[in-house]
Amino acid sequence: MPTNPEARGTFSRRVAPFAPLALALTMNAVHSPSTVPANRGGGAPAGAFVPTCLPFAGQPNPAIDDRCGFDGGSSDPAKQAQSRAKNNLCAATGSPRQVSYQELIDLQAKTSTQNVRGLVDRGPLNKLGEGEFVEYVAFIADAHYSHVGSGEAVNCNIPGDSTNDIHIVLVQHPGDDPCSSTTAEMIPHYRPSGWTDKNLMAVNTHPVRVRGPLFYDDSHTPCTAHSRPNPKRVSLWEIHPVYSLDVCTLTDLDKCKNSSTPADWVPLEEWASDPNSDQ
Repeated sequence: MPTNPEARGTFSRRVAPFAPLALALTMNAVHSPSTVPANRGGGAPAGAFVPTCLPFAGQPNPAIDDRCGFDGGSSDPAKQAQSRAKNNLCAATGSPRQVSYQELIDLQAKTSTQNVRGLVDRGPLNKLGEGEFVEYVAFIADAHYSHVGSGEAVNCNIPGDSTNDIHIVLVQHPGDDPCSSTTAEMIPHYRPSGWTDKNLMAVNTHPVRVRGPLFYDDSHTPCTAHSRPNPKRVSLWEIHPVYSLDVCTLTDLDKCKNSSTPADWVPLEEWASDPNSDQ
């Protein structure tokens, strides 16, 4: 499995970095991408974030897109490899596989027995599942912009809401201990305007379906029987970056997990703009 996230999807393996973006987006049209402008104000700056795949209807965010590329802002090769995995927008090659809560726990247990921290070559993590296109159904316990004071390496340490990830805390039951939670992250690059912390928190009692690639966040540690580190979570395996987030019109988690009825799922941005949605 290729370790370069921009080359992971079969639709982008033969697209050179300098190929016209229109070609790459056409190849990825099955994922309803938005149009990525090939030139912004006379050409993208050196080190800019210009994706060859865009699996959501996003808009350019010059505050981060023009200032921070796929490698992030660290000179550490391992951090750069981690940033490329966090910015992987080319994982989708078909229907996602539904991943379960228990599977994320089991992956954490398996990963804890291996030396997979600070890897320059994330091949061992790829073999465990990093980069696989999956979907996960859970409740939102919290959503907030993270690292807004000083930024983080993947986002070139640029402070602010619009230039940092939205950290989404996911639980199996409303009111669960945060140490039993799992995580999804919406990256700032080309982030749709409807993807906000306010809209996420307004979902309330309805489960959500999160789609995107699996990612192992080796920058943190999970909760244990004797420690509750921040951010609190049961597994370092997360959905990152989020490709889509849909709200279930039902309120029963199991029914939502088993539903393939399109009418049962509403994109977050539509849910937030519908005055009749159960918010």
